[in-house]
Amino acid sequence: MAAQTASDVAAREASERCADALGGSPFADADAVRAAVRDAVQRDRLDARVRGHEASVATVTARRAELEALGLPEEPVDVAAAQEALRVARDAVRSATDALSRHDQAAAALSDLRDRAAAVDEGRAELERTHQIVARLADTLAGRAPNDYRMPLETYVLAAELEEIVTAANVRLDEMSSGRYRLQHTDARASRGAQSGLGLEIVDAFTAVARPAHSLSGGETFLASLALALGLAEVVTARAGGIRLDTLFIDEGFGSLDAETLDLAMRTLDELRSGGRTVGVISHVEAMKEQIPAQLVVEATGRGPSIIRQSD
Repeated sequence: MAAQTASDVAAREASERCADALGGSPFADADAVRAAVRDAVQRDRLDARVRGHEASVATVTARRAELEALGLPEEPVDVAAAQEALRVARDAVRSATDALSRHDQAAAALSDLRDRAAAVDEGRAELERTHQIVARLADTLAGRAPNDYRMPLETYVLAAELEEIVTAANVRLDEMSSGRYRLQHTDARASRGAQSGLGLEIVDAFTAVARPAHSLSGGETFLASLALALGLAEVVTARAGGIRLDTLFIDEGFGSLDAETLDLAMRTLDELRSGGRTVGVISHVEAMKEQIPAQLVVEATGRGPSIIRQSD
């Protein structure tokens, strides 16, 4: 009897606890609790769904925190305007990319042009150096700067010939001037930029000083010119392989001679004639008529051309 009483008490207490538990739960009665009980497989599946939900909540929460950190406006974003701005930006990027490509191509072309221009310039510089050398040589040979003597090449060659002629002429001039005068070649630079190289000076034995040839008197100039002509004839004869210049023709110049110099000149011409050369002169000097055996006289008629007759 006592055991039954204890069992009843325990049952009543259990019923009370069950009623208390149901009162704080969403279940209506014990049958509802028994209906909600799941087996192990069902519990695992439900646990997986719960964990998936919790993970989704965590992801959304983190993304929300990121968006809040960006400080985005509270107002809704105009998506259409943003898309238009994106399109414009992409067009700008595309245009800039195309422009950059064109600029790169232009830069490559300019670089190639620069390299070719540098090669051409190097060749031009070499040609310029060659031109300067050739031009300097040409100017020197033409008697221009840097030729300090202003002596062209042909003058330089002629100067060597002139020295030989002067040497031969001095033999005659020494005889005609009784040893007083001697010609000498000078390559001294001419004044006022004139060409040099064929200058002549006269050396006077009385003063032992060389002076310009134009300082000679008229008679002395005639003798010096005659000596040069004879010297030239001798040099040409020596150079011409046996060909002789047997004829000498003198046009005027005798009127400037005094009697003594005229006599000396005529004696020199007589010596040439005696040596087998033919000497012809043109002169108005009356004193010469007595010393020239064969004469051609030119007379003016006053009525037209002059006439030529042989003197008796």
